[in-house]
Amino acid sequence: MTHHIVFLDYEGIGPAVTINRPAFTHTWTNHAYTAPDQVVERLQDATIAVTCSLPLRQEQLAQLPHLQMISMALTGVDIVDMAYCQERGIRVANVPGYAENTVAEHTLSMIFALLRRTGNYHQLMRDIHDGKAALQNLYLNYRVRDVRGLQLGIIGNGPIAHRLKHIARGVGMHAFLHDRQGTYQGADYIPLTQLLKTSDVVAICCPLTSETYHLIDTPELAMMKKDALLVNTGRGGVINEPAMISALLEQRLGGVALDVVENEPIQLDDPIFQLIHHPNFMLTPHVAWSSENAMQTLMDRAIANIVEFVGSENNVQMES
Repeated sequence: MTHHIVFLDYEGIGPAVTINRPAFTHTWTNHAYTAPDQVVERLQDATIAVTCSLPLRQEQLAQLPHLQMISMALTGVDIVDMAYCQERGIRVANVPGYAENTVAEHTLSMIFALLRRTGNYHQLMRDIHDGKAALQNLYLNYRVRDVRGLQLGIIGNGPIAHRLKHIARGVGMHAFLHDRQGTYQGADYIPLTQLLKTSDVVAICCPLTSETYHLIDTPELAMMKKDALLVNTGRGGVINEPAMISALLEQRLGGVALDVVENEPIQLDDPIFQLIHHPNFMLTPHVAWSSENAMQTLMDRAIANIVEFVGSENNVQMES
């Protein structure tokens, strides 16, 4: 058969990335952006869907009788109704581990920014230039801390978490992991309660599941040091955001850096924007994964998943 492949949101891949389409006979349709109410129409004749971030829910999938596979150009699978796909026999493939370096580097860059205050001091120089702040002989407007010697507690045990541990230790941090299943033990692993109480920086590098939803809530925030940093490059729902906002505003946290929020894409009325001018807060728009190197790897593997699926399909047909 000739597969019809529809890429629902190719604007999620940077312009420097090359999409190396499969060699087997197929048709291919690109859409820069697809709204939720356009999914059924655009996938009506598709046998394979490719998406970077578009949720695909049961009510939509039930109206797509030809759909055989979803190739997700991302790691998390929480945006697809997996149980329904399994019931219907729709193959879902993701790309784990493609961004371990870029997400780890982004996480560390946020840690450096909150501790060294480079962005704050650059903004101060802008304000001075624009006449919004006065010249000074000595600038001690923001607290600056060395990264070396601080404890980093990483919630997660995947490739990103381990890469972050490695590069953090390279700059002199004491880095530890929390394995949620408790499978792994040893010098690198500490219980969550110990991690929260002793870490100067807590970094979330785990997926969003029913077990991790609001894993960091009011009781967990209360365990943390009052000058500790909380950094999330995993998934927004792992943190109870109202509790986190209160903790930062009430100075029960030293700083917060987020690349992810619970409700994405973020809207202007999101409560997170209460913090946007807070000197100890940093927000980036879910871009930790998006280095050109990582995106090329991501797209290559997403296409490879399609090729593998079609190859296995053809092998089954030949055997039968």
